[in-house]
Amino acid sequence: MTPKIAGALILAIPAIVVAWAVLWRRAKPVFWMAFAAILIGTGYLAATGATDPIGSLVLKETPAVTAPAPAPAPSK
Repeated sequence: MTPKIAGALILAIPAIVVAWAVLWRRAKPVFWMAFAAILIGTGYLAATGATDPIGSLVLKETPAVTAPAPAPAPSK
């Protein structure tokens, strides 16, 4: 499983469970709207790469560290 998918699931599943626990018996249409908003928000976070660090942390993968570009040599 990739860190992106793992991070998205870690964010979406608890949010959906909380929405279900609060809204399912009272207002089912509001639950479905919250469900759609959670999916759209999680998709946005996955598309921008915000779920990668969360997934890497949970999967215990070390994130790729990029070295800074070397400074250009001074011209003479």
